[in-house]
Amino acid sequence: MHTIESLLGLLIAISVPAFAIASMLSMGLRTPLRSFRRQLRDRRTVLAVLGANFVVVPAVGTLLIWLMSDLLPSRIGEGFIIALCAAGAPFVLQLGAMARIPYSETAGPMAVLLLGSILFMPLVVPFLLQDVHVDGWAVARLLLGTMLSPMIAGIVIAAVWPARADLLARLAGGIAAGSAVLMFLSGFGANTSLVLDLLLSPVMLVAVGLVALAFAAGRIAGDLAGETLTVRDGPAILTSQRNIAAALLVARTGAESDGDGAIVVSILLLSAVGFVMLVPYALLSGVVRRRRAGEKGSLGVLLGVVGPKSD
Repeated sequence: MHTIESLLGLLIAISVPAFAIASMLSMGLRTPLRSFRRQLRDRRTVLAVLGANFVVVPAVGTLLIWLMSDLLPSRIGEGFIIALCAAGAPFVLQLGAMARIPYSETAGPMAVLLLGSILFMPLVVPFLLQDVHVDGWAVARLLLGTMLSPMIAGIVIAAVWPARADLLARLAGGIAAGSAVLMFLSGFGANTSLVLDLLLSPVMLVAVGLVALAFAAGRIAGDLAGETLTVRDGPAILTSQRNIAAALLVARTGAESDGDGAIVVSILLLSAVGFVMLVPYALLSGVVRRRRAGEKGSLGVLLGVVGPKSD
């Protein structure tokens, strides 16, 4: 039994940074610099998205978690707070493709949010979670090395070897997907009894409420955004899907010293709840938009794997 737990712990230690590096490399390979320039010029959209992700969601979500602390087991609330502070999830690109949102309207803001998370989390997480040992400088170095650096490397590679960028992005995306599967299986598998207890507790309702809060904040940000944003629910999807890679990297800097995997489990659980809620919404939105545009919808098109086919 001890051997299995050690193996699962090793898989977590490997899969978390592998997922972060591969997903950010894939994102960089698919995101041209013009996407950043276009979005940064639209200050109204940038401020609206930043406000939703780094003011409304962390502040209101943390307040709700503190108010409902009696319903949450030890360390679960801390994990939720870390996840609420982490924005800019690479999976948003796939959700945006499913929902038929223009790529620049997800890639540009997502990259801005990632940069914001690298600055925001080392400062705010230690302040909000003073009972959890989190070294702000260590968190900053970790996020810079495993998230920002791979994204920059991907952008540079795509600019130098554009013909190979798509193939490399697919390879990196495949590694990220495999790492994500290992991450969930090992994280939940190493804490099976805790996961089962949480599934039958009010924690699930709290997780659903936090995802709904993030969606509402993002939707309001979409209404307040500037002219470059053509799909108003794009920021809602962007805000609802928290950056699980950044959250887990930060969590493990504290969980390792505390010897408590509950924080990691709570982040994985919130991510899974967001996934279950957002994928059907994105698929349904994509179907409606493609029908209005007169596009044919194959399975690959609906899942955002291939481009649309017009009549």
